[in-house]
Amino acid sequence: MPRNITRRTMLRAAGVSLALPWLEAMQPRRARAADGAGVPPKRIAFVYTPNGVVGKAWTPDEVGTDYDLKTSLAPLENVKRHVSVVSGLDRTFAGGTGVHAQCGSCWLTSSAPTESLDGGFPTNVSVDQMIARTIPRGTTLLPSLELSCNDHRDNRETRYFESVSWYGPGYPANVEKNPRDVFRRLFGNPAGDPLAQSVLDVVGRDATLLRKRLGKADREKFDEYLESVRATESRIQNAERLSQRIGKPPIPEPKGIPEDRGQYLRLMGDLLVLAFQLDVTRVGSLVVDPERWDSPRMYHGVFDTPQNHHVLTHTRGDEAVEKLVAIDTFHVAQFAYVVEKMAAIREGEGTLLDNSLLVLGSGLSDGRVHSYKDLPVLLAGGGGGTVKPGRHLRYNGDEPLANLWLTLLGVMGVDAPRFAESTGPLKEVLA
Repeated sequence: MPRNITRRTMLRAAGVSLALPWLEAMQPRRARAADGAGVPPKRIAFVYTPNGVVGKAWTPDEVGTDYDLKTSLAPLENVKRHVSVVSGLDRTFAGGTGVHAQCGSCWLTSSAPTESLDGGFPTNVSVDQMIARTIPRGTTLLPSLELSCNDHRDNRETRYFESVSWYGPGYPANVEKNPRDVFRRLFGNPAGDPLAQSVLDVVGRDATLLRKRLGKADREKFDEYLESVRATESRIQNAERLSQRIGKPPIPEPKGIPEDRGQYLRLMGDLLVLAFQLDVTRVGSLVVDPERWDSPRMYHGVFDTPQNHHVLTHTRGDEAVEKLVAIDTFHVAQFAYVVEKMAAIREGEGTLLDNSLLVLGSGLSDGRVHSYKDLPVLLAGGGGGTVKPGRHLRYNGDEPLANLWLTLLGVMGVDAPRFAESTGPLKEVLA
């Protein structure tokens, strides 16, 4: 007969601490049925894409649940019921700083445009960090997890072009860019050569003993989780071996970062999902690329040659627009991958996605004219039953983006009367 185990049960050995996903055995059945005990926690992550989008290929014409996906959102087809498209949200640009520098740096920050607390920037504690601060210390290993896929080595821009998460005015959160470093933060560093030794091999005996204590459903979930960890680790190891074998690639790639752009983005997405699944953290952010970083980027499987995303937004002609749409579609495809992965992970009475929120957006709508109006937003997940997905919500009354952040703060249990230039929560988002 399966026995109960605690939520903080871990597999430990030789420098490795492997946390576990949500299992039924972690709560007595009687406790699960009373007062919400055993209910999985809520998680939230913010994914940032630079330079805006091509609106005509992004925003649906119809509203509500019966709408057609435009070209750039076509990758959402299989997860459409889990994702809401939110349009018509604006942000006020604060004069005195560059239009691109303010896009990402002020996307999530809690200062109104009139509050220049960081030089000319209205940066302050960002919404993700506000949420992280309300989670009791010690509840999770990490208060939050900040990831970035900016692997450019030429630091052409300041931190304001690539920082979306802020502890306070002028203090951005440090980001992890190397999947290997992220993996070690989640699971520890096994003794010996990391290319030859797996964390699962190190904790193998403990895993075998624990598995015997689980019921059939939990064993299946446990096996799926271990396989996911194994697959993610193998991809990191393969990337490191490839880096050692090929030496200096045509496009510089730091050790441990996959050469293929899509693989890199999906791998970082996998690590974020694992962090949520094993409750290492409940708050995350991922910067797909920084603003206005005028270094050509290779989009594998989309173009044969590197493309300069920022320059394309200022290039006239149908060819440039087609390339921009292809880049937007590429980014949405990686987001859809993460959504689909989370929707497949069972947790409690639903899935990991049901208990989470994923936001994808940009600090610009139209990169060509640097517009802060009608910003693109995708909102996935159910937020533990508090958010109703699968719709196109259109706002047309100069609705501040800050109203969405205020709404999500409430969903995550943060009691905030206002956020930046907010005027009130978006009730239509809620279930």
